[in-house]
Amino acid sequence: MIKRKELQELADIVGEDYFSSEDYMRDLYSSDIAALPGLVNDLLKTKADAIAQPTTTEIVSNLLKFCSTIGIPIVPRGHGTSGYGGALPTRNGLIIEMTRMNEVYSIDKENMTVEVGAGIIWGNLLEVLEDEGLSVAAYPSSAPSSTVGGWVAAGGTGIGSTKYGGIKDQVVDLEVVLPDGSVIRTKTDGQQLSANRKEPVYNYYPGSDAYVWAPTDHDQFSDDVSDLFVDSNGALGIITKVVLKLIPLLNIRPMVASFRSRKLMIHALKDILEATRPFYLHFVTNAFYHMLEEVEQAPETSGHWIILSTYEGTDDEVAGEVEKFHHFVKRHNGTIEPDELANHEWGERFYPMRIKRLGPSLAPSEVYVPLENLEAFLKNIDDHFKGEQFAVEGAITNMGEVAALAWFLDDERRRIPFLLGWYRSLDFIDIGIKNGGRAYSIGMWNVPHSRSYYGKKKLGQMADLKQRMDPKKSVNPNKVFSGPLNLSMRFNLLIMVVASIAVPIVLYLAGLLFPSIMGAYVPWLVPVTVFDFIIAFWLGMCIGYILVEFVNLIPMGFVLSIGGPFMRLFRKIWH
Repeated sequence: MIKRKELQELADIVGEDYFSSEDYMRDLYSSDIAALPGLVNDLLKTKADAIAQPTTTEIVSNLLKFCSTIGIPIVPRGHGTSGYGGALPTRNGLIIEMTRMNEVYSIDKENMTVEVGAGIIWGNLLEVLEDEGLSVAAYPSSAPSSTVGGWVAAGGTGIGSTKYGGIKDQVVDLEVVLPDGSVIRTKTDGQQLSANRKEPVYNYYPGSDAYVWAPTDHDQFSDDVSDLFVDSNGALGIITKVVLKLIPLLNIRPMVASFRSRKLMIHALKDILEATRPFYLHFVTNAFYHMLEEVEQAPETSGHWIILSTYEGTDDEVAGEVEKFHHFVKRHNGTIEPDELANHEWGERFYPMRIKRLGPSLAPSEVYVPLENLEAFLKNIDDHFKGEQFAVEGAITNMGEVAALAWFLDDERRRIPFLLGWYRSLDFIDIGIKNGGRAYSIGMWNVPHSRSYYGKKKLGQMADLKQRMDPKKSVNPNKVFSGPLNLSMRFNLLIMVVASIAVPIVLYLAGLLFPSIMGAYVPWLVPVTVFDFIIAFWLGMCIGYILVEFVNLIPMGFVLSIGGPFMRLFRKIWH
C-alpha cells in the first residue's frame, strides 16, 4: 500500500492532472482484455494503488528513481489489449500508463524509419504514415486500440507478419528507462549495461530448477540490446520511445476462399504459402463461422472453413499472386468468394471479438504451432474441449508457424464455473506445445514457459539485468520471472482465522476420540477449560501465520503449472 505522503510526492512528479488514486481509476486500470476469475482477484494484490500518466521520458525516469528508492511496485501499461496478465498488478503499487507519450517524433524517409512515443495507438500511426505514402510492415490485429510500446513489450505477430515477420523484426531502436531511472538507447548503449555491472544478489526462489533462472555471470552485452527488451513484458524497464522500420505504401488486394472441410483448407494453406508470398494469410474454423452466424456477422460463403489471403505490391505483382491463389484453391476444391466479400473480411480484420455477444465473457488464448502440425493440433483441441463453446482462428507467420487464437465463451458473473473454466486458456497453450509449438507471449500466465520461449542465453541475460538493476523486483513483478504469490491481506487473514478456529476444534476432537493417546503423550494440548481454548486459539493463529509465510513463498509459476489438472478435474465434477 502506497502511503498518503508518497502518493502526494508521486503526484508532484507527474503532475496533479496526470495522477489519480481514485477508486474508479484504480479499478479501470487494474485489468486487461481477459476477465479474471473473482477468486484470483481475491487471492492476489491485483488492484493498483494509483495511476500515473507521464508525458516525457524525464518524468518516467523520475518516477522510477523515486519508486526504486521507496520500494513501490511499478506496472507499465499501454491500453491493456493483451490477455496474458502482463499489465496486471500483483503487489498493488503504481501503474504507469503510457498513452500520453503518443507523438510521432520523426519520419526518416532516407533510412525508412519512424520514431514514435511508446504510447501512440497503432491506428493513429498508420494514418499519419499513410499521408506520407508509407506504412509499417506489420501491425497487431488490435491496431485501433493498442499502443506501439505495448506490442513491443508483449511481442508477437500480426497483420503483415506472413511477409515481414513479427514486431521483433520491425524494431530498429528503443529508448528504455531502466528500473534505477537511468535511460538508454538499446541500439548503442548496450555496453553500458556491462560497464555498470554490479555483483547481483541471488534471491530468486531456491526451489525446482524449472522455476529458477540463474544469471549468466560471464555474458557481456553487445552494443545493440534491442532484442533483450522486445517481448520482455516491461520486466526490465519501461519503453518510452520506439524506432520502427517503414515500407512504401503499396496496393493491397484481399482474396477469400472457402472450403468444405478442415483437411482441404489446411492443404490449401500449405500450397498457398509455398507458392505465393502473402502479406497476410489468415483462416477461421467452422466453429468460428457458426458463432458469427449466431450474431448475424457471418459472410455468405460456400464453405465454412475460410482463408483470407492478402497480397501487396504493384498491379502486375498482385495479379500474378492472385492467379496462383486461384489455382491452389481450385486444386483443393475450394471456392473463390466475390471481391466484395473479400474486401468486407479485410475490413473486419480488427474485430475478431464480435462473437463476444454470445458470451457474455470471452476468454482468449494463443499459441504458435508449426503449420505442418496444424491438422493434428486442431483435432486435439476439438477432442480435448468437446462440449465447450469455443472457436479458433489463426494467422500464418513468415516462420511457417500458425499463431492460433482461441476464444472461449463464458460468463464471469458465475464465479465458480468461470474459475474452473479459466484453465482452458492455459490448456490450449499446453496442447499447442505438445504439437511442436511454443507459447505466444509470456506475461504472467505463461511464466512456466519462459525458459523454452526465450532460450537459455537470452533468459540468463535478462535475469542478470533484472538482478542487478531491480534487486527489489519492483518493476512489473511476476512477469517473465516467477515471483512469490504475495497473497492479498484479506486472504492472509482468512488463513490465519481459519487456522485459529480449526486448531482448538481439532485438538478437542482428538481428545475425545483418542483420550488414551492424547492423555499419555500431549495432555497439555487437549483444551478443557476456557483458558485452554484461548491458548489453542493463539496456537492456531501462530500456525496460520507460519502457513501464510510459507504459501507466500511459493512461486506463481509453480502454482500455474500444477493448477491445470485440478481445475480440469473439478470442472468435470461440477458439470
